[in-house]
Amino acid sequence: MSAGHPAPAPAPAVRLVRGTADADELAAVLAVLQAVAARSAAARNRPPAAPVRAAWSRPTRHPAAGTWRAAGPRPHG
Repeated sequence: MSAGHPAPAPAPAVRLVRGTADADELAAVLAVLQAVAARSAAARNRPPAAPVRAAWSRPTRHPAAGTWRAAGPRPHG
């Protein structure tokens, strides 16, 4: 912009389309919007979670799995 022309004012971040809100109502809406924005920003910065192992393949489901191998060979007789 040139020295004779001031910069245009920025557009408001929140604009009421209908009705009139008092200061408390507007503060409540802004607090909710800030909380949502903070949560989504935190989710974007979080590393991806490790894949979850299927319940049927968890070792704790089959505590005796492989014990027949650990017992060793049986004598024939």
